[in-house]
Amino acid sequence: MITYKNKKFDILIEEKEIIDKIKVLSEKINSHYKEDEVLILSILDGSIMLTSEIIKQFNFSFQLKHIKLSSYEGGTESLGKVKFNEDINNIVSGKNILIIEDIVDTGTTINFLKKHLDSIGCNDIKILSLLFKKDKYKYSHNIDWFGFKIDDLFVIGYGMDYEYKFRGLSSIYYMLDN
Repeated sequence: MITYKNKKFDILIEEKEIIDKIKVLSEKINSHYKEDEVLILSILDGSIMLTSEIIKQFNFSFQLKHIKLSSYEGGTESLGKVKFNEDINNIVSGKNILIIEDIVDTGTTINFLKKHLDSIGCNDIKILSLLFKKDKYKYSHNIDWFGFKIDDLFVIGYGMDYEYKFRGLSSIYYMLDN
């Protein structure tokens, strides 16, 4: 149990479950790409732990680019507006793309990025997310690979934060109702 500013967080997914799931996901992704050249777009800051763990298991050729997109601002609710921090058009156009995201809930960030990549002529665009809130997802884009389907919970750990804290936790915790 973690307590921070009168909020309590309990364990949702243990580190071993996460690592085991990443191994399964990497096998599926390796099978899909085989000998393709891929540009991985790792969405900062949340996906850094997933990205660093899963790329160790890839056996296809890839380039890695971290990009900053955000629909949150330090709290627990999405603002619904997504912003790029840099222009990525020159490096992504015409490439096979694997987007790595920590969590997909409403899908606003993924929708924004997928539409942008489609509009500039990227080839095969696939999406990997560690967590997926399927019941909250409101777009038609397929989430090609995800680790865990979760309820509409606010989560921290394994790259995900609350007020820019707790990203380094090796397990995933959820906020208890107060």
